[in-house]
Amino acid sequence: MKQRTAILFFCIVILGQIGCASVMVTNWAPDESNFKSRPVRVLLGYASDEEIFKSSGEIIVKDANDLTIKKAYDFLSLNPTAIKAPISIQSNSEWIDYKGVSYRGSILVKPIDGKVLIINIVPVELYLLSVVPSEVSASWPKEALKAQAICARTYVVKEMLNRRKQEYDVDTSTNTQVYKGKNKEHKNTTEAVFETEGLILIHKGQPIQSFFHSNAGGYTEDPANVWGNSVEYLKPVPSEYDKDGDQYSWEEKWKTDYVNNSLRDLGVGDIQDIIVANRFPTSRVNELEIIGTSGTKRIKATEFRKKIGATKLKSTRFGIRKEESGDFYVKGLGSGHGVGMSQWGSFAMAKSQFNHKEILQHYFKGIEFARIVAR
Repeated sequence: MKQRTAILFFCIVILGQIGCASVMVTNWAPDESNFKSRPVRVLLGYASDEEIFKSSGEIIVKDANDLTIKKAYDFLSLNPTAIKAPISIQSNSEWIDYKGVSYRGSILVKPIDGKVLIINIVPVELYLLSVVPSEVSASWPKEALKAQAICARTYVVKEMLNRRKQEYDVDTSTNTQVYKGKNKEHKNTTEAVFETEGLILIHKGQPIQSFFHSNAGGYTEDPANVWGNSVEYLKPVPSEYDKDGDQYSWEEKWKTDYVNNSLRDLGVGDIQDIIVANRFPTSRVNELEIIGTSGTKRIKATEFRKKIGATKLKSTRFGIRKEESGDFYVKGLGSGHGVGMSQWGSFAMAKSQFNHKEILQHYFKGIEFARIVAR
């Protein structure tokens, strides 16, 4: 009996030391039987009447039936606007160069609705090798890189599910996730991707919308205040570690002409003043009152930010006043929409010895960790 008690005590001690840092990982099997092996379709752009593709080896052009229709070495020039059906450009090298950027996988050239789409077809994990260092610095702590890898993987999986009937899943910009091809890869972020391979975040059995942004400015935002829909696992949370990151606090001065031109389509004439009408509980601006020589109009801060430009108004957590010169002085906190994980918050949390699971559980509530498996 004493021996059993001792063993039990030993187990409790061990669990007490490691249990809090460990999180159960379940399996997630998508409905599609072949989803695990399905590549990401990344829109690189729209074709002109001459496009050039390069590689360090043989370039093979195949038709929709996978029949080889052309071969070239190192260099291929073609007029995509002349094709009537999709073609695939492949290489026996590990990359294909398009407009100075090297991409893993293959390139799909697809005519549709009068346009020709240039789409990179690439396995999910290889896609992430570029996305993670394109989104954050590869010099960041490993746990922050792992958190970003899991966020990015979850994001693209969700997009692949939502957009399966559309022509592509993501593009290369901040509209989805930044993707700069093989050129951007780094051994630190590659390790973070490999060490979290197949790991995503789920809620009630499905991948979450794992939104992230640069810096929350001290507090994340409710998606209902940004896009109009509340999400159970995306509740506003304190993000006090943001203060140690870039873009936590910023100032801008906007010239009168710039403001007038940016807000011209509101129809209120030359702008006389801009006043914060009300704020959300997170202190982000909800509405502004735009006062002009021809009238006054209320506008949502999210719409105002689009008109002014995200580089000029880094977040909607700001204050604004008109100076005697007629220019506008703006001071704010944070950068980005504020929903989900703060990237700079994750950086500082990792530096304070939080692991990637603790970081993600802070920003996404009630989620589970799951590994993608084949059905």
